[in-house]
Parts: sequence; C-alpha cells; structure tokens
Amino acid sequence: MHMSCTYATLFDMGTVAQPAPSRTVVLLRPAERKRLEKLAAAEKVSAGEILRRSLRSYNQQPSDSEQEMLGLLLGEMNTALDASLESIQSARAEIRENLKKIEEMRAARA
Repeated sequence: MHMSCTYATLFDMGTVAQPAPSRTVVLLRPAERKRLEKLAAAEKVSAGEILRRSLRSYNQQPSDSEQEMLGLLLGEMNTALDASLESIQSARAEIRENLKKIEEMRAARA
C-alpha cells in the first residue's frame, strides 16, 4: 500500500511518464568502481543515478555566461603562461651570463 501511495504522489506531482528503464552492464576498472561508489555516496544516490546524470551532462553546451567565464579564464591563463615564459627566458639568460662569468674567472686563474 505504501508503494502505491508513493507512485500516486509522483503522478500527482506532474511527472511525465517515461518508458521503463532497461538494464545495461558496464565494465569498470576497480579504481573507476571506487570513484563511482564514492560519488554516489557523496550525492546520496545510486551508482546508476550518477551514470544517468553523467550521460545527461555529456552533451550539454555551456551557457553564454559559462562561455564568457571560460573565455576570461583562458585569457588569464594565457597571460600567466606568457609571464611564466618571460620569467623562464630571463632566468635562462641570467644563468648563461653567470656561467660565462664563472668561465672567465676560471680562465683568469689558469
């Protein structure tokens, strides 16, 4: 009786009838299975629900605001990478200079 009350409540909430689910076997590596179980436990849902959510999100396109944010983040990353490359090039030039000075000091001693 409790089950039929639950189903009646679901239909009263305006859910759309969907085809009956079908069973699918998925082979996972042990590490993947552990990760799936941890995700399910953290979300307090079944492993199947995690997989269904993953499938639903797989082909979703980012919203305009997400696209904009991604563009800004990529711009910041590029700026940081450019600055890092300049810093590395500067450090390499300084190392070359120091090696040259060391070589000159050794030559002067000899």
